[in-house]
Amino acid sequence: MPRTTVVRGERIELPNTLAEIRAALPEDRREEFDKVMYETPLDRLERDAILHWALPPEAQEDDEAVHARLKAGDFSDCVDRDGNAIP
Repeated sequence: MPRTTVVRGERIELPNTLAEIRAALPEDRREEFDKVMYETPLDRLERDAILHWALPPEAQEDDEAVHARLKAGDFSDCVDRDGNAIP
């Protein structure tokens, strides 16, 4: 089953195997990918492969921007588990 996510308002399909992730990477990052994936414990392999390698760079940039905003105390656009805005 394909994995999808939304990046900057666009729905994208993520690579579904380590081989697909590796093939989608720029050639200069593939050796690093091989080394890191080879050394990653199995209980973290799926999470790390998706978060650090399968997502496009734009997703990482957006996440960093959101983390910086939250760290600065800006909770605009955030809601609690009941859907209420966080002041």
